[in-house]
Amino acid sequence: MHNRKAAPGTSHSDEAWSAARRLARELDTILDGSGPRRAAINRAAAELRLSTRQVYNLLARYRNDRTVTSLLPQLDGSRKKRLDQGIEAIIATTLREQWLVLEAPPLAAVVAEIRARCEEAGLAAPSYLTAARRIPGLFSPEEIARKRSANPKHLQRLKPRPGYIHAARPLDVCQIDHTPTDINFVEVVDGGGTFIGRAYLTIVTDVATRCILGFCLTLEKPSALSVALCLAHAMCPREAWLAARGIEHGWPMLGSEQELLEIIR
Repeated sequence: MHNRKAAPGTSHSDEAWSAARRLARELDTILDGSGPRRAAINRAAAELRLSTRQVYNLLARYRNDRTVTSLLPQLDGSRKKRLDQGIEAIIATTLREQWLVLEAPPLAAVVAEIRARCEEAGLAAPSYLTAARRIPGLFSPEEIARKRSANPKHLQRLKPRPGYIHAARPLDVCQIDHTPTDINFVEVVDGGGTFIGRAYLTIVTDVATRCILGFCLTLEKPSALSVALCLAHAMCPREAWLAARGIEHGWPMLGSEQELLEIIR
C-alpha cells in the first residue's frame, strides 16, 4: 500500500487536503472492498455528491499510486498551455474586436477570422472549440453583457438583488423549497447492496411566522407532483396523520397560501 498521507504543501489550502483525504478514503473502500464494484461506486457517488462518471475518473487517477496528492485540484498555471503565445494573442484580440461588440456576427465567423490571421502569421489554426473555450477566461459575464447587449437589464440580472421577502400576515406569502437529503437508500439483494437513490425533501414555509406548514419526502426528483403533495399536506388537517405515526404533538399551522414563491436553485 502506498503512502496516502503526504504532508500538505503551501500551495493547497487545508480544505483542499481535507477533501482529497476524504476522496481517498472512499476510493480505498471501493478498491479494497469485496462486494460488487458498481454498487460501491454508486454508494461513493452518493456519499461524495458526485456523478458515477466523476468517481470513475477519480479512480483512474488514484488506483496506480494511491496517493492523496493525485486527488488534489490542479492549481492555476499547473497545466501548460498547449497553444503558442502568438495564437493566444490572436484569439484574444480578434474576439475583443469582432465578437465582444454590439450586433456581433456568429462565433463561427469570428473563428474563421482567427484561423485566417493565424495562417497569415504562419501559426497553426485553432479549432472552433479551442477559441470558444477561451471566452470565459478572457471576459467576465458582466463585461460580455455590457459590451454585447444594449439592454441594461441583461447586466442587472447578473448582479445580486438585495432585499427581503416581507409578509404582513400569516399565509400571505409562503415559500417552497427542495433539497436532497443525506439519506441513501440501498436495497440488499443476494448479500450485496444496490444503491437506489437519495431522498428529496420539499417544504412549505410561511414567511410571516417562519413556520413549516407541510413537507413531502420522496425518492423522485422535485416536480409538480412533489409540489402538489407538499401543498396538500400544508392545507389539510393533520390530527389523523400525527396519530397514525404516534406523534403526541400538535401541528396547528395549516391553510391556503395567498402567494407561493418557489426557490429555484
